Amino acid sequence: MVSFGRFASGIAAGLQCAAFLDRTLRQGLFVSNSRRPQPQRPAKRRNQGPLAGATRAQLVFTIVSSLVICAMLGGVFVSLSVTDVFGNLFGEDESDAENYVDPNSDIIAAQETIVAQNPDDLEDILLLANLLGNSNRLADAIPLYERALGLSPDDVEARVSFARTLADGDMQADAELQFQRAIELDPDSQIAHYYLAELYLAWTPARTDEALSLYRRAAEIDPTTLIGERSQTQLDTLGAGTPSTSPEAISTPSGVAP
Repeated sequence: MVSFGRFASGIAAGLQCAAFLDRTLRQGLFVSNSRRPQPQRPAKRRNQGPLAGATRAQLVFTIVSSLVICAMLGGVFVSLSVTDVFGNLFGEDESDAENYVDPNSDIIAAQETIVAQNPDDLEDILLLANLLGNSNRLADAIPLYERALGLSPDDVEARVSFARTLADGDMQADAELQFQRAIELDPDSQIAHYYLAELYLAWTPARTDEALSLYRRAAEIDPTTLIGERSQTQLDTLGAGTPSTSPEAISTPSGVAP
């Protein structure tokens, strides 16, 4: 329903349209015979009879009708929004979300078949868990990680993969426990130190001091690896300088279970 403000805007547009029509009629643009050559006739006195009155009545009727039509059209166009005319150009299309197909769906389906045929194969279970985690299917991935850790509780790589998936799913506290458990199992796990440091840096508020300690430890374990180089880059970015030569072990809670 058109609001009063929009109707008033429509009336204004109609008035402008009517004014244009009035000027046009006064200039004789709507006279059909204006462009036809007329034979030369003796000048006569203009007819002041009923025909002239009828012409004026027709002119008034035309102007009033145009005013009403223009007001109606103006009100309609003013009431239209950009979204009504052009659609939602920048918003997300709900139909696209409904029709979205995971590019990993075929691989996941194939891996699910493999796991069903080999339910105790640790590598197959972890591969499927990682695929699901990368596809944001955290609820499906968590039971598989737990199943893998049940088969091999001391598998550091499995715990790190689990922790990273939890971190990507904003389950920071659970991710922290798994990272700490991995470091407890292997104090020289460079990847566990690095990604736990990343987790602390992304914490709200950031746990910068703990992150720096972990970056230093990761850089010292092996500075030649990609993780070592990344750790040193983070230290330089955060203004921590060169790592110390006598690192202290990262304290972790005991008895952390999967």
